[in-house]
Amino acid sequence: MAIEGAILLAAAFGFIVAILISNAKLGCASLALVPIAMIFLLTRWQDQNPDAIRSTSGLDFLFVPFWPIIGALYGFTVGLILREQNDER
Repeated sequence: MAIEGAILLAAAFGFIVAILISNAKLGCASLALVPIAMIFLLTRWQDQNPDAIRSTSGLDFLFVPFWPIIGALYGFTVGLILREQNDER
């Protein structure tokens, strides 16, 4: 999966979490699933492609989850704003 796809999926996940979970603290805590899932997918990819592992592949575990979690936080924020506007009506 390309990084753009991971960011979009994480943003959609954050948006859905913000809409479905009414407690903002619990919803924000549930976003911890995004980097855990990315680390799982990265481990799986590295296990399936041992010929593509380089000397810097260990850094992937630091930098690959970073961008999707930003997308998840953005989607979560948009979902909270839309939910607050909907609750005011």
